[in-house]
Amino acid sequence: MYSKLVCSLCLAAAAENTNPISKVLDLLSSLKAKVVAEGEQEQESFEAFAKWCKAESTQKKFEIRDGQNQVASLSATIEKAAAQIDQLDSKIARLTKAVSANEADLDAATSVRGKEHDDYLSNDKQLVEAIDTLEGAVGVLEKALRKGASLAQVVDTPAMKAVAQTLSTVIDAAAVNSNDKHRLAAMLQSSEDAEFEAGQAPAAAAYETNAGSTSILDLLGDMLDKAEGQKADADKAEMTAQFEYNKVKQSLSDQIAFDNKQLASARKGLAAQREVKSTAEGDLQSTQKELAEDIKSDSETHDDCEKRSDEFDVSMKERAAEITALGNAAAIIQQKTGGASSQAYGLLQTQTRATRNYAELLAQITEAGHAGKDKEISALAIRVKAALATSADPFAKVKGLIAEMVERLEKKAADEAAQHEFCTAETAKSQDKKEDKESEIESLSAKIAKAQSRISSLKEEVADLQGELSNIRKTDAEMTEMRQKEHAAFLQAEKDYSDGVEGVQMALKIVRDYYAESFVQESSSKATSAGGSIISILEVAEADFSKLLTEARESEADAQTAYDQLMDEDKLDSTTKSGGVKYKTQEIGQLEKAVAENTDSRDGVSEELDAVLEYLSKLNDQCIAKPEPYEERKRRREAELDGLKNALQVLEGEAIGFLAVRRIHKHQQ
Repeated sequence: MYSKLVCSLCLAAAAENTNPISKVLDLLSSLKAKVVAEGEQEQESFEAFAKWCKAESTQKKFEIRDGQNQVASLSATIEKAAAQIDQLDSKIARLTKAVSANEADLDAATSVRGKEHDDYLSNDKQLVEAIDTLEGAVGVLEKALRKGASLAQVVDTPAMKAVAQTLSTVIDAAAVNSNDKHRLAAMLQSSEDAEFEAGQAPAAAAYETNAGSTSILDLLGDMLDKAEGQKADADKAEMTAQFEYNKVKQSLSDQIAFDNKQLASARKGLAAQREVKSTAEGDLQSTQKELAEDIKSDSETHDDCEKRSDEFDVSMKERAAEITALGNAAAIIQQKTGGASSQAYGLLQTQTRATRNYAELLAQITEAGHAGKDKEISALAIRVKAALATSADPFAKVKGLIAEMVERLEKKAADEAAQHEFCTAETAKSQDKKEDKESEIESLSAKIAKAQSRISSLKEEVADLQGELSNIRKTDAEMTEMRQKEHAAFLQAEKDYSDGVEGVQMALKIVRDYYAESFVQESSSKATSAGGSIISILEVAEADFSKLLTEARESEADAQTAYDQLMDEDKLDSTTKSGGVKYKTQEIGQLEKAVAENTDSRDGVSEELDAVLEYLSKLNDQCIAKPEPYEERKRRREAELDGLKNALQVLEGEAIGFLAVRRIHKHQQ
């Protein structure tokens, strides 16, 4: 307040003596200084803005680059998952089709086998009944003939009648040869005729074949041998058919089980890949949106910065032009109006105002000292009053006092300006360091977070791969154990079948040798029939054992081939996954090392930031924690200086005017 009063009082003291040209020059100088100050302030503001633009652009470019890398990575993941989904879809379709076809084949084979077995049981029942009947007929005839009865007597017996009645069912059997049916029917007809022609022998056809050389007993024996042969052939065919069915059923069942296992694994893999693809697509959409926003923000920031830069360039050019114009105007006024100003505004005009101005000046200085409570201004007022009252040359004395006060105030203002400049520079410098360190910490933290996220993802992938490797090893171990058991079973079966073939061949040799010798010695049809049946059965057994041995070896070869193929596939898969584990583990190690280094760097930068913040706090205590801002002190100090300088000018003018008055007054006297 006191500075305003001093300034206003000094200006008021010289108000009536103001030189318009000087006033214009002062205004031009003040305006020029104001324009320069505003330019410096605008320059400082623009430099801070340009620095912000640079930092913002750098940060956005990092974010855009990271977003682009993430988009590329997610796109690759989606493409890979899509390719695997297509492969798994094709595999599932192929396996589903194969399982359906194999199940249909198994159902068809089972249906055919069931019909074949039903036919066999029906035919076997008829053959068994026919064999039992024929054996009973042969036994009755042989027993009667051994007792010496004639054929007519045998036919007429109740037992033979019962046998004849039973044999009538054999005629209807599907397994009996049609020729044998006619012969057997003729025999039965003869036995019926014998009942009506007692004492007469039956016709020759009743005891002979159509060729007329075979007896009824031979006919029955021949039919019995054929029936037994047919049964043996039927049994062998049934065994072969059942074996073939069992083989087909086992093969189809194994293939269906294997395909179902592969199908379940493929469906599980398909679900996993779809989940991976869905997650990646969601992340990609979010990342692309963020990337687009970052690109847009970067473009807008760049445009704003360019616009502000252009505006700043235009403003600086206009400001320079304005400063030049003001300087030129002041120079022209000083050069061209000096003489006119002296003529128009001479010193004699101040004669009548001198005494009044001195009194007003003293009163205003005193009032300013009391109002502003400034001891120096109050002391100045006392010293000025004393000088006016006692000094021989009061003007010089007052002028000296005011000049001394101006010098002290200027020195104080210079000290305050230097302190303000120091505070401004150091604060700006420290603030820049603070922002740099915070930006660096933020960048390092982002790198650490990104690396840690990648490490977590890689560890999950490594865990998944290790789990898959463990499953492969477990499956291989189970398959190996199963293969070993199958091979051991094959070795046992091969030995059993080989021993069986060898034993049957030895038995055949013995039986053939024995029955060949027996046939020569006795020529017994019964021995020959029994030996033939045994040999036939042994031959069937030999064929079965040989066939089973061959099929067992083929099955073993197929199983070993399938096992080797599976092991090769698992080995390739294990090698690929092990390589993935190795490289991902190496990447984890590199990322962990980078995280450790970035963490150390961040800790170091944090310590530097703490030091900067501590220094800023001290600067704030020194430069900001004042009851009166520097701008207010500066404005007040400038006002004081301007007021005192004006007072000096007034005093100088008044002194000259006073002396002129004294000379005029003395001349008049």
